[in-house]
Amino acid sequence: MPSPQDPTASHDQVFARVAREIDAADAVAENLRAVVTAARARMGQPMRVAVAGQIKRGKSTLVNALLGEEVSDTGQLELTFNVCEFHHAERPRLLVHFKDGRAPEEWRPEALSRLTVRSPDGLSLLRSVRKVEMGRPSPLLRRFRLVDTPGLGSVHGTDAENTLAFLGIDDPAEREEAARVLAELGQDARSVHAESAAEMDRADAVVFVFSRGLGRADQQAVESFAGSYGEVVSPLKAFGVLSRSDQYWPPVGETGRDGMPLDPSDYHAYDPMATARRIADSYLERPLVRRVFRTVVPVAGLLGVGAQCLPGDGFGPLADLAKVEPRLLTERMEDVHLFCVRDYPDLPVPPDVRAALVGRLGAWGVFLACGYLRQGLAEAEVRRRLLEHSGVTELRGLVLRHFGNRAALIKLDHGQREIADEVARLRATAQRAGRRPPPVADRIAGLLESSRVSDPGPSELAALGAHYRGRLNLTAQEEAQLLAVTGERGTGCAARLALPPDTPVGVLLTTARERAAHWAARAGDPLLDRPTLMVARVVLRSYERVADLVDRARVLLYGDDDEPVGRNGERSAP
Repeated sequence: MPSPQDPTASHDQVFARVAREIDAADAVAENLRAVVTAARARMGQPMRVAVAGQIKRGKSTLVNALLGEEVSDTGQLELTFNVCEFHHAERPRLLVHFKDGRAPEEWRPEALSRLTVRSPDGLSLLRSVRKVEMGRPSPLLRRFRLVDTPGLGSVHGTDAENTLAFLGIDDPAEREEAARVLAELGQDARSVHAESAAEMDRADAVVFVFSRGLGRADQQAVESFAGSYGEVVSPLKAFGVLSRSDQYWPPVGETGRDGMPLDPSDYHAYDPMATARRIADSYLERPLVRRVFRTVVPVAGLLGVGAQCLPGDGFGPLADLAKVEPRLLTERMEDVHLFCVRDYPDLPVPPDVRAALVGRLGAWGVFLACGYLRQGLAEAEVRRRLLEHSGVTELRGLVLRHFGNRAALIKLDHGQREIADEVARLRATAQRAGRRPPPVADRIAGLLESSRVSDPGPSELAALGAHYRGRLNLTAQEEAQLLAVTGERGTGCAARLALPPDTPVGVLLTTARERAAHWAARAGDPLLDRPTLMVARVVLRSYERVADLVDRARVLLYGDDDEPVGRNGERSAP
């Protein structure tokens, strides 16, 4: 089926036109020229996706789950407060960036422990490291660079100046430990936040992780996130992740449909992810959250990692536990702490092994795995189902579909924003000096403004922005068409029409023309409000482009004639 012009090449034309407007001999525009060059280079690179949130919210575990491997021991990189960036490489590699500006050094991958374990003789090294960059062979990393940030704080709280509450560490003992570590590393809470915020600025998109209960610290972080990045982060470029969602199991104290407390015999039917989904949906009802995040996805990161990385010999003890009478196993797991430490004569697995299994899969994961093994499922199928339950499969698909399909559009927005910021800086510098802004600033500003109207990428970005801000008077079907035609499902013509990839050319052409006619009528409605009118015109032009591409494909396939094409793609008989 026909595909629209490569969006990366199409959007790069915007930057090419900007570059042509900058005189190579214009010294005033040197920084502007560098920004434009960087924006053009970014169009050909994988998207940078930052995993952000407060400390100890499960960010590193989520990265491991998305990549399907334990790239580092969770917790250790966070406790050294380093930024860690992952990219695709044919062989594992480790690149260390330093704070003093010296050239990055490539180390053997196994040397990572030197950067994740604090020891008295290693503190000098840890204080000098700015970022750790890891190359891994990974299908996901072929399309994205994942950036694991150490901790994003709230700029609000009154005690935020020099406390770990700033970064969301609520437990006094953990605050004391983190404060000691930061002092050892020559950092403080503000510097950790600044490093994370800098990575946010460099990222094209963001996955924001908060705890399963959106507590006060997380709410302040989201408010800070929205306030600081509200102009650059939108639902187009940000997801929320409700982490550790499996911790709602076991459901002690939960009530059933009859309003009575659940009996342990009912625990097998209790799905903590469904509870987490209801909580996530309730967050999306808050205007602050909805303004920033495309969606909020519940994820059990530990279960996602364990499903993919638990060694095969771990299934032996799970199989032994699966032989225990289900009600007895449920009763023993009702108190997870005791399950991990008490020596129960009626359980065939010792407490230290049980604790290790819970540490790898979580209590709910152990319970699920035992149930599936009891049903006779093979190891591979158990792993697949556990991964599905964890929410990681859904999140991975969402990242690939939403960020991946719109990668060119998102990178275009990033580049335009940076160019506009540099133009504003040039104008402000001239104003402070009492001079007129340099002519190049006015030329570039005018070019960016005209491209928002005339070029598909910027105009579609503007339409999506209006949609996510909730300013449009559209039906649910029209909203779905807006999202599809701007690339939500993919960049091919069939995907933009929300049709299967094997749809006949005739059906594609008829559908595109019908959609264009509908949006032309909407754009011609004299009572339509201005924001919806603007979007209707953008969607109309998008469908017209799709129709033109499909028609050109029809001509290539069948010749340049007016012979009709049926709804099923058949040709009329001669």
